[in-house]
Amino acid sequence: MQIVIVLVAASGFASLLLTGVIRNFALRNEVLDRPNARSSHSVPTPRGGGAAVIVASALGVGVSALLGLVPAREALSLTCGMLLLGVTGWTDDRIGVRASVRLAIHFAVALWTVYMLGGLPSVHIGNSSVTLGLPGYLLGTLGIVWSINLFNFMDGIDGLAGSQALIIFSAIAVALYLRGNYLLATLAAIFAATSGGFLFWNWPPAKIFLGDAGSGPIGYLIAGLALASENDRSAPLLAFAIMYGVFVVDATVTLIRRWRRGDRLAEAHRDHAYQRLTRAWGNHGSVTRWAAATTILLSVLGVAGTVTGRLLMPAVFVALVLLATLLIAVERRAPM
Repeated sequence: MQIVIVLVAASGFASLLLTGVIRNFALRNEVLDRPNARSSHSVPTPRGGGAAVIVASALGVGVSALLGLVPAREALSLTCGMLLLGVTGWTDDRIGVRASVRLAIHFAVALWTVYMLGGLPSVHIGNSSVTLGLPGYLLGTLGIVWSINLFNFMDGIDGLAGSQALIIFSAIAVALYLRGNYLLATLAAIFAATSGGFLFWNWPPAKIFLGDAGSGPIGYLIAGLALASENDRSAPLLAFAIMYGVFVVDATVTLIRRWRRGDRLAEAHRDHAYQRLTRAWGNHGSVTRWAAATTILLSVLGVAGTVTGRLLMPAVFVALVLLATLLIAVERRAPM
């Protein structure tokens, strides 16, 4: 346990240091996110800080795998996918990558991950399960691709993506630890630590943004851990969905509403609930803190549903009621 704590802490510290290095690089080379009509920030800010999270995570997972502290198959699968997405995102942050190319890479990474982790043969709900068979491969692939993109969609204000990643990975680590899956729990703890190292620089007012180099890979890692955990009969997929609820619900509801309105779905916008609330309140910090508080509550529900199977569906119900109530409140305060 002591060596795990040391490795997790070292991973977080590496992310903290590397984020500062990348910030200096971005400032010197004009790798900046400049405000425009669809931005939620008002001053040019360095981007690409997610590269620090990816590099620190890869180093932490690599050392842990050599010491036998994390599962080899999951470590290899997730690290390869994370690095490919990170390189793609960094390239996009610097010179741009066509949307069709990015999407093709997302699907390739998702297919690789689903294959390596054994598909999604069934979904466990409490003490029962629903067999999916071959369709589980399709659902797993689409779920990973959606998670990659929705985290990117939701990375739009200071501290939001970093704090959500820290809380979600921490909750996943706790849930897996309580279920006795110490190897996967160590993976989640490393990702939580590296997210925390980045958050030091990203907390409002942000000194650097994740950029595509980090947002897509983080969404991928959450989905990849969910798939691995479900297949190991540890924390169930539904528990991950609860913990991830703020991002999943906001991104999904916004996409559906924009589709029904006839908007171009690939076009950048400021229609997400968190963006509208940021404009209404006039600052990023309040929205980020409220989102963090909500995700902490959802994480408690997700962990409870993991530890005690009979609480899983009641936890899903409570989470849906909570998220629906918050969406209605946002709609009244800052309608779309």
